[in-house]
Amino acid sequence: MNKETFEKKLFYLDGIRGLAAFAVVISHYIQVFYPAALNGRPQQAHFKWDIWYGHSPINLFYNGQFAVCLFFVLSGYVLSVKMFENELDSETFLKLLHSSALRRYIRLAVPAAVSVLLVYLAIITNAFYLQDIWGTTWTDMKKNYYALDTNIYTVIKAAIFDPFFRFEAHPYNPVLWTMSYELLGSFLIFGFLALFGRVKKRWIVYVVLSFAFIQTYFVAFLWGMLLADLLKHKWVQSILMKVLVLLMGIYLGSAPYTSLMGTMYEPIEVWTKNFDIDPRLLARTLGAAMILFALLRSKLLQHVFGWKPFVYLGQISFSLYLIHFTFLNTFSAFLFSKVIHYFTYNLAYAITFLVSMLPLFILSHYYMKYIDQGALKLARKVEKKMTE
Repeated sequence: MNKETFEKKLFYLDGIRGLAAFAVVISHYIQVFYPAALNGRPQQAHFKWDIWYGHSPINLFYNGQFAVCLFFVLSGYVLSVKMFENELDSETFLKLLHSSALRRYIRLAVPAAVSVLLVYLAIITNAFYLQDIWGTTWTDMKKNYYALDTNIYTVIKAAIFDPFFRFEAHPYNPVLWTMSYELLGSFLIFGFLALFGRVKKRWIVYVVLSFAFIQTYFVAFLWGMLLADLLKHKWVQSILMKVLVLLMGIYLGSAPYTSLMGTMYEPIEVWTKNFDIDPRLLARTLGAAMILFALLRSKLLQHVFGWKPFVYLGQISFSLYLIHFTFLNTFSAFLFSKVIHYFTYNLAYAITFLVSMLPLFILSHYYMKYIDQGALKLARKVEKKMTE
């Protein structure tokens, strides 16, 4: 795979990553304003269709766990795809692996840490308004930011250590729970490549590790790497097969948060009940891998996801992911608390969501430009210093 081809592939991968990030944004707005679409409780419904679309493939567009699984599968693919090039000699292979490993923590940690500092600033300036709309939205997310510890040591620890080395909820910026998986999942990839990347019978290791990690998010990284490993093979060229794989991926990926029994997703729970595994996590991870597989095999899908607005969304996706939760609980919550007095609930939400998107995207753009890109530059400098 030459550099030009690889760069083209990155465009549509950026596109699907961007849409996944936006799905996470939507999922958290749904969680706050339409909780019944996630938990299936009629008493919390604001709209007669809340329960219905929560049990349909429509929920793929706001299924946060599916989007995260897709992030992880993409990470596994992107981090490993260059390593499986046939023309790479052993020295170049190890050099690329070493470079990626050295930069990974800084690349993730700087943007994540700044997002925690933004939460700290919002707390000390009394900018959170989530508690003002609890009674109106009926949300289950009753998070009191003002009860958080604002001790500087605690905040700094929460910014640079906790997100990466604690598999727990993160009180300041809850979306940072994925960072520990991103970091350790990355080193799972690097370790696999270093030990087995040039071993012909590495398929045995894929099978063993798949069973070992089947109940965790780490299997998503593994399956993403497997897709990269399979890229050079030209099997599954049938258009019908590609469509079937895509549709099955959508079906599995859209498994709802509520009970699967009695819905179109019941077979997923029936098939997995004897294996003592989380049927939703397995379905969403497998669905994400199948959708990415279909994308890698379909020129039409590559053209769609390579559309410039989607690509741009992918470029700001990490920044959007890191700051949207804080933005939702400050600006959007404040705006909704005001407009709800003048409009019906659904119209007030529509106004809040649409008005919120412009400043959120502007903030994400500059966060990407100065924080995210700055982290990449810093990571390269640190790598250079360490390898001199």
